[in-house]
Amino acid sequence: MTDKAYGGQFAQQVQGLGWQHQVASRPPSATRGFVPVAQRWVVERTFAWLNCFRRLAMDYERTTSSHAAWLLVANLTITLRRATAD
Repeated sequence: MTDKAYGGQFAQQVQGLGWQHQVASRPPSATRGFVPVAQRWVVERTFAWLNCFRRLAMDYERTTSSHAAWLLVANLTITLRRATAD
Protein backbone atom coordinates (compact mmCIF):
# COMPACT_ATOMS: atom_id res chain seq x y z
CA MET A 1 0.00 0.00 0.00
CA THR A 2 1.42 3.37 -1.00
CA ASP A 3 0.30 6.97 -1.16
CA LYS A 4 -0.68 8.90 -4.29
CA ALA A 5 2.93 9.82 -5.11
CA TYR A 6 3.63 6.22 -6.15
CA GLY A 7 0.79 5.96 -8.63
CA GLY A 8 2.63 6.37 -11.95
CA GLN A 9 5.54 4.35 -13.26
CA PHE A 10 6.12 2.61 -9.92
CA ALA A 11 2.58 1.22 -9.90
CA GLN A 12 2.96 -0.04 -13.47
CA GLN A 13 6.18 -1.86 -12.62
CA VAL A 14 4.68 -3.43 -9.50
CA GLN A 15 1.64 -4.64 -11.42
CA GLY A 16 3.94 -5.88 -14.19
CA LEU A 17 5.56 -8.19 -11.63
CA GLY A 18 2.13 -9.59 -10.80
CA TRP A 19 1.97 -7.96 -7.36
CA GLN A 20 -1.02 -6.16 -5.96
CA HIS A 21 -0.75 -2.39 -5.55
CA GLN A 22 -3.16 -0.30 -3.50
CA VAL A 23 -3.17 3.45 -3.00
CA ALA A 24 -3.94 4.64 0.53
CA SER A 25 -6.21 7.63 0.27
CA ARG A 26 -8.03 9.91 2.61
CA PRO A 27 -11.58 9.05 3.58
CA PRO A 28 -14.13 10.89 1.41
CA SER A 29 -15.69 12.51 4.47
CA ALA A 30 -12.43 14.34 5.34
CA THR A 31 -12.34 17.54 3.36
CA ARG A 32 -9.62 19.53 5.14
CA GLY A 33 -6.82 19.04 7.62
CA PHE A 34 -4.71 16.12 8.70
CA VAL A 35 -6.31 12.69 8.53
CA PRO A 36 -4.16 9.64 9.36
CA VAL A 37 -4.51 6.72 6.97
CA ALA A 38 -4.09 3.50 8.95
CA GLN A 39 -2.22 1.21 6.55
CA ARG A 40 0.11 3.91 5.27
CA TRP A 41 1.59 4.47 8.73
CA VAL A 42 2.56 0.81 9.03
CA VAL A 43 4.68 1.03 5.88
CA GLU A 44 6.28 4.35 6.80
CA ARG A 45 7.07 3.14 10.32
CA THR A 46 8.77 0.06 8.89
CA PHE A 47 10.92 2.18 6.57
CA ALA A 48 11.85 4.39 9.53
CA TRP A 49 12.99 1.35 11.54
CA LEU A 50 15.08 0.10 8.63
CA ASN A 51 16.77 3.49 8.26
CA CYS A 52 18.24 2.99 11.73
CA PHE A 53 20.57 0.37 10.24
CA ARG A 54 23.61 2.11 8.76
CA ARG A 55 24.13 -0.53 6.11
CA LEU A 56 20.62 0.09 4.74
CA ALA A 57 20.65 3.89 5.01
CA MET A 58 22.82 4.21 1.89
CA ASP A 59 23.15 2.09 -1.25
CA TYR A 60 26.33 0.22 -0.35
CA GLU A 61 25.33 -3.07 -1.92
CA ARG A 62 26.15 -3.93 -5.52
CA THR A 63 23.62 -6.70 -5.96
CA THR A 64 19.95 -6.90 -5.11
CA SER A 65 20.41 -10.28 -3.42
CA SER A 66 22.97 -8.77 -1.06
CA HIS A 67 20.62 -5.91 -0.21
CA ALA A 68 17.76 -8.36 0.36
CA ALA A 69 19.98 -10.34 2.73
CA TRP A 70 20.72 -7.19 4.76
CA LEU A 71 17.00 -6.40 4.90
CA LEU A 72 16.43 -9.87 6.34
CA VAL A 73 19.19 -9.33 8.93
CA ALA A 74 17.68 -5.99 9.92
CA ASN A 75 14.19 -7.48 10.31
CA LEU A 76 15.55 -10.39 12.34
CA THR A 77 17.39 -7.94 14.60
CA ILE A 78 14.22 -5.91 15.17
CA THR A 79 12.25 -9.08 15.94
CA LEU A 80 14.87 -10.44 18.34
CA ARG A 81 15.08 -7.12 20.18
CA ARG A 82 11.33 -7.16 20.67
CA ALA A 83 11.33 -10.78 21.83
CA THR A 84 14.05 -10.17 24.42
CA ALA A 85 12.74 -6.79 25.63
CA ASP A 86 10.25 -8.38 28.03
